Amino acid sequence: MVGTAAALAAAVSLAAPAQAAPARPTPTPFPVTDIARLYASDVSSYPGGVYLQPVETFTALRREHPEVMARNLETAVAINQSAAHNPGLQRRALADAHDDPLQTMSDAFGARLGRHFRDALAAGRLPKTTALFSDYLARAGGLANATLVEKYVFGYERPFIVAPERIRKYMRAGASEYDALGSNPSFPSGHTSLFFWRGTLFASMLPELAPQFLARASEGGFHRIVLGVHYPLDVIGGAMVGQAAAADRWNDAEFRRLLTASATEIRKELEWRCGAALSVCIARDTPYATDAEAQAIYAQRMTYGFGRVASSTHPMTVPPQAVDLIASAYPRLTDEQRRQVLAQTSAPAGYPLDDQRPGRSSWQRLDLVRAYTADVSVGPDGRVTVRQDPPTRR
Repeated sequence: MVGTAAALAAAVSLAAPAQAAPARPTPTPFPVTDIARLYASDVSSYPGGVYLQPVETFTALRREHPEVMARNLETAVAINQSAAHNPGLQRRALADAHDDPLQTMSDAFGARLGRHFRDALAAGRLPKTTALFSDYLARAGGLANATLVEKYVFGYERPFIVAPERIRKYMRAGASEYDALGSNPSFPSGHTSLFFWRGTLFASMLPELAPQFLARASEGGFHRIVLGVHYPLDVIGGAMVGQAAAADRWNDAEFRRLLTASATEIRKELEWRCGAALSVCIARDTPYATDAEAQAIYAQRMTYGFGRVASSTHPMTVPPQAVDLIASAYPRLTDEQRRQVLAQTSAPAGYPLDDQRPGRSSWQRLDLVRAYTADVSVGPDGRVTVRQDPPTRR
């Protein structure tokens, strides 16, 4: 029995004898030579060095399913208008639009750990993490996952351009993004991509908090619909691009060295501030969402309520780049066994942007929250079995 890796780690930590409080770490930035250099993952592993292939089924979807495109607009309008009397949701969406994602996504750590993380950022004690993840010049990002090429290939106009009389504009005083976005196509969502490559990498780096970071990434995408600057399909496509980009970074051995160093920096800093092992601190904290809540939220935002447009029985083809994303949660499994975990925890087939073409794989069906929270066992023949029960921990 492999079980849920994070739950196992928490149980071991809680049962372990009392230990001395973690020592105060000494933060050190990356050498300039680690940041100011080229990495293989600076370009996409897909043709052309961009992420067009994972989302190119959007072309056929527009052509063959006008009813889906009509619902795409109606859902965008409904979500946007639902925020009209919810100033808290407006503020949160605007924060995700304008502020540093490293700050806004930090609530995924939990109430207390999130404050510890922000305090550490403010004190300059997370230099490696800041270099990789802070704001729009984050080294873990890049032009390849910015969705610029993809947007202009599809040329899909934004909701507030298509239906200006139905979309409410929510703005901070003196800061409107609507004018700047008017000439910028809509699909896929670049902001959603940046939330998802961050959330997916944080999940790989800190698997104890993987469901929370992935759910928080999905919230960042949802907020783009709230503001009326994107449709649900834009957000689904942006999530696919962001996760494909995160997988490329994680599979780049040279770049993974930086990510591992950042994970160690975060873990040591939070353990020092909390005074215990990270798993213990997480167990004592108020979570951003429980694992069960994270799974429900995440699953709903994988389809946004669209109906099927393709076969419901098509077997899941896991993107080969995705297999190693869950390695930190399942270090004892082989790549083939991890592929089986991802296949067995994947979302149902046939929903918009599920790529069922021969020889292609589906990022749309990849449900990493289910994969991280799965109850996994390995039989004598090496085959993996995943229990379908919902997560109950935390």
